[in-house]
Amino acid sequence: MTVVPLPDVPCVRCRLVYIPESGQEAGSRFYLSYSGSAPTGGNCSTLATEIKDSWVTRLAPLVADLWQLIEVDVLDIATNTGFSGSWTGSVTGTRGSPSNPQQLATNVEFGIARRYRGGKPRMFFPPGLIADTETNATWTSGYIAAVNTGFGEFFSDLTALSIGAMGTLNHVNLSYYKGFTNIANSSGRERAVPTYRATALHDPVESYNGKVVMGSQRRRRTSTTP
Repeated sequence: MTVVPLPDVPCVRCRLVYIPESGQEAGSRFYLSYSGSAPTGGNCSTLATEIKDSWVTRLAPLVADLWQLIEVDVLDIATNTGFSGSWTGSVTGTRGSPSNPQQLATNVEFGIARRYRGGKPRMFFPPGLIADTETNATWTSGYIAAVNTGFGEFFSDLTALSIGAMGTLNHVNLSYYKGFTNIANSSGRERAVPTYRATALHDPVESYNGKVVMGSQRRRRTSTTP
């Protein structure tokens, strides 16, 4: 089994866990680099609580009241033995109702400077309300403007934090793969398997761009874990 590469800068992985109306879990994740010392477990728990607090202020107003944030998990991935910490509880979206089906998603693309062919970094966020839809496939411009503002403010809150000796925090994307390797199976047929980099390459996130076209997460209809 191939070992997942470590990042080229010290980072923590931050995971948001939601429960929609059906009670089946959904999740989003992002990465924050840090310039100082590795966080303790207590530092990770403090950061998780700060993330929850900012979520309540900046992102809960974008989320229907049938969705709840139930956990924020922070894991130091700078080494294979980094500490972790979490916040658990229940905070509800404040946008109101009625909500769109849970398999729909708000697709927020993270803008980075590096140019390349292929998929760009993004987060699949809980969907807006029925009132936020322009057509059966698109969001209103007002909703997208609110998403862009909310995400910009959310990550500004996080990068302004001072947690223990972690130093400066920055929102980054991590690229784990580069190219493909053709692997032959027992029948002789080849399939292209993504190739891990030696170390995961980070890109600073410079902007947040909500996509007008609705995203889709079909597994939300049946999944029991994020």
